[in-house]
Amino acid sequence: MRCSRGQATVDYVALIAVVAVVLTLALAFATAGAPGIVNAAARQFRHALCAVGGGSCPDVRPRPCTVASRRDTRHYAVSILVVRVDDDRYVLREVMSDGTIRLTTARSGAFGGEVAVGGRAKLMVKGREVGMTDELRAGVQAVLASGRTFVARDAREAAAVMRAIGDDRPSPAREVFYEGGVRGVVTLGVGSSVAGASLRALSGAMVGGRRDKRTGDVTLTVNAGGSAWGALTVGLGGAIGTTDRAMTLGLTLDRHRRPIELSLSASGALAAGAAPPPGLAMVPRAMAMSVDGGGRRWELAARLDPRDPLVAAAWRRFRDDPADSGAIRALGEAIRDRAHLDLRMYRTRSTSTGAAAGIGQVVQISGEYDHTVENSRLLAASSRPSGGLWEQRFDCVGT
Repeated sequence: MRCSRGQATVDYVALIAVVAVVLTLALAFATAGAPGIVNAAARQFRHALCAVGGGSCPDVRPRPCTVASRRDTRHYAVSILVVRVDDDRYVLREVMSDGTIRLTTARSGAFGGEVAVGGRAKLMVKGREVGMTDELRAGVQAVLASGRTFVARDAREAAAVMRAIGDDRPSPAREVFYEGGVRGVVTLGVGSSVAGASLRALSGAMVGGRRDKRTGDVTLTVNAGGSAWGALTVGLGGAIGTTDRAMTLGLTLDRHRRPIELSLSASGALAAGAAPPPGLAMVPRAMAMSVDGGGRRWELAARLDPRDPLVAAAWRRFRDDPADSGAIRALGEAIRDRAHLDLRMYRTRSTSTGAAAGIGQVVQISGEYDHTVENSRLLAASSRPSGGLWEQRFDCVGT
């Protein structure tokens, strides 16, 4: 028999040659303006190399987009002397680009102390507010929340799930989640609904967990705050003109409790006159601006493989000292170079109905109720795989 020594080396040389040919073709397509083809070729390539190496390959496939959503929120609060109690409930309905519908029901409660000076009496009907406010309030609360997520195959099944929830009948949830933490709120209001001003500052720290009952995966989350925002601006290559921003870091463990994904999710309302985030440069300016009476919200999801040595090192450094500028930059560079990024731009419209009244001189008596319905529709979506190019998600918004 002929000797087979060196056969593995020959195979790897052949594989590298094929890689070189594919990369050359991909570069040609890229210069012709076909980032989707480039990304698909690179994705298959990385999967092939991972399979040859015999390791556990991360899921790099694009995930479905939320093309439309409706969030129905009810808020109740009562303050007596210096004690404040809040109760919040919401139902979120999301229509996904693959035709499925996600339904999330959640409830949170908050208990703590609040002091107030002044008074208020307001009534809001379908977004129109009447009344007077002349007060300063400040408080700290402990917060606990829980919820369930259901996945329906179509609108008919989603309606059946909602009827079961409304009738308090058992229904199998795809995911369950819990959150807890502390928040502080300062509110200043002066004047009437015709001529007045208000200022509200909210800060806090929240941790939580989410379990996928189908796969057994568990995701641990933490409110990331300004440190992760700094990492995000490094990763995207510049600041984003935004208000009401929110950010969460997550670590997903498989059923054997091995880390399989590090994620960063962020969202914010686009500030007036601000440009869309990098990656949504294809959004026309008229679409990015609120010229139709609706607001604009962007959402970002970054996914990294924690088994990547560079990602693991950056994450450990950031986890040990989130305030360290070097750790923030290292995580941002990992996002820039190693993350799969998904960006969305939504048009939002909301209406609120409610009432609030109270009076206090340090101690107080007050109550409030608010019912808000927010509808969102996807305007534009783009993604960038690790090491790839930004491309439009035509499967989410069409051509």
